[in-house]
Amino acid sequence: MQWPKLTAEVETRLRIVLLVIAVAASVALPYTIIRSSADRMLLASNWVVHSAAVREKLYELGFQMSELESLVLSELVDVYPGENRPAYADVRARITPLLDDLVNSTRDNIEQQGRIGALRVLLDGRMKMLDSALDQIRNKNFDAAMETLNDGARMFGSRETSWEIVSTEEALYRQREEEMAQTTRASRWTIAGALIAQLLLLGSVVFVSERQAQHRRSAEELARTAVERSRLIVQSMREPIAVLDSSLRVLMANEAFAEFYGKPPQQGEDDHLKNLGDGAWDNPMLLQRLLDVAARGREIWDFELEQYSADDIERIVLVNARRMDLSDSAEFGAEQTILLTVSDVTARKRYEQRISELNEDLEIKVEQFSEVNRELEAFSYSVSHDLRAPLRHIAGFAEKLGNHLGESADDKARHFLGVISDAAHRMSRLIEDLLEYSRLGRGAFRVSAVNMNQLVEELRSMMLADHEERDIVWKVADLPTVMGDESMLRRVWQNLLSNAIKYTSGRDRAEIEIGVERETEGEITFFVRDNGTGFDMEYAGKLFGVFQRLHKASEFPGTGIGLANVRRIIGRHGGRTWADAVPDQGATLYFSLPEVTGAVISDGTTHES
Repeated sequence: MQWPKLTAEVETRLRIVLLVIAVAASVALPYTIIRSSADRMLLASNWVVHSAAVREKLYELGFQMSELESLVLSELVDVYPGENRPAYADVRARITPLLDDLVNSTRDNIEQQGRIGALRVLLDGRMKMLDSALDQIRNKNFDAAMETLNDGARMFGSRETSWEIVSTEEALYRQREEEMAQTTRASRWTIAGALIAQLLLLGSVVFVSERQAQHRRSAEELARTAVERSRLIVQSMREPIAVLDSSLRVLMANEAFAEFYGKPPQQGEDDHLKNLGDGAWDNPMLLQRLLDVAARGREIWDFELEQYSADDIERIVLVNARRMDLSDSAEFGAEQTILLTVSDVTARKRYEQRISELNEDLEIKVEQFSEVNRELEAFSYSVSHDLRAPLRHIAGFAEKLGNHLGESADDKARHFLGVISDAAHRMSRLIEDLLEYSRLGRGAFRVSAVNMNQLVEELRSMMLADHEERDIVWKVADLPTVMGDESMLRRVWQNLLSNAIKYTSGRDRAEIEIGVERETEGEITFFVRDNGTGFDMEYAGKLFGVFQRLHKASEFPGTGIGLANVRRIIGRHGGRTWADAVPDQGATLYFSLPEVTGAVISDGTTHES
């Protein structure tokens, strides 16, 4: 920042302005003092009126309370005739507004507010006792009424509190009267001091003016030093920077600009921007936009341009420009200047191009892979569908052959027929499972809110009915509601729970636990844990494969495709599947769903059944 250069004439005028200000201050100061004294006297007078008003309200309050007590006593002794007696409710209603007026009148005094608050409590208590006494009198309970009146006078006496309030107001009045007298005496000395201050103020104006001029000269020197340092910083930057005038002539350029485009021309030569760098800037669109920057104040952001640098290498650059108002641009004969910066993004563009090419290759490979998957699914569906008819024939003719032979068939023939029938039925189940696996990959994905608690409970109840003879202990946690395909998630739980029941069949007391975890950020993890046969973790990679089994079919029935269906369903939901087990100690099967599909995470409460 550069300080403006002031001429001697401007400095003289500035001193005259300061002198006028000093004279005006010397006139205004006595007026201010006199006006302040008058205001203080008026304030003291107002406080006198204020104290009188507070006392008046207190006396009125005492009168109304006396009137209220008199009305109660009149009921007791029946002094007033009924038609001349004031209404008790009317008198009682006047007391609260009086208390409110007292509170508003003493808002400037916290101590008085406290006393009035205490007075309000006492009067409220006294009025409640009077109300009780009045009810007792009207109920002909005169002895109790007298006792109530005496208790009210003893417990809620307000004379001392009222006297404290009045005494405080009178003390404040005397204090303010003394302050007003002191203010009057002080005003005389203040006026005399103001005259002395006037002389000192005039002298200080001259001193301050000279001091200010010295400070300004020092500031100008500091500003020149800061500008020079800024120039050095700009020169040391690796990014090409140049300053142009409104005609796009180069006024200044840093060393990086000179290295990138060659040495800029000296002042007086043909220093137009388009003549630099062997035509690197000869771009009509960019030159027009730079002219708009100077003329209309527009800005250029990341204008991409291909140029040849001074070392004859083609580079891709981003050009940025904005208009600047520089005080020293007048040295170049320019009213408006343009700050031009250039960023070499050649390497970044090459990387982006390479990444784009790799992405295109990846998309092609993904499409090829998807096409192969679609062909395999179509093939498996077609084969599975076409195999069912021959299998039905085999099973049907085996049954007919058995019926045809009847009692004449020997044991070996019946054995052969049984093997044929069992193999046909097993093959039929394999085909059905394969068809289901294929449908899971092609079926529509219908997302909705899925209540996992309800889903698990329905499947558990159904399986309990099929295994009533088993001793199974269930531990089921409170599961969250998630977003997913309910039909597919039902298959997941059905496969996992049926596996847990199947592989604990050798236990006298089966234990099956269903729970939820949230150990990984962004995932909700469900698990089914049992105390069954377990398996060797060396073969865990085969567990979720199609037709992969870790136990013999003679030990545990099944086709080996249930967990493959689980992995495929969870994969379509964007989740993961894995397992953990110890041989002969049990297994835990996990599946996770992305947290974006989870509606609410439960508190993990577990119940047993």
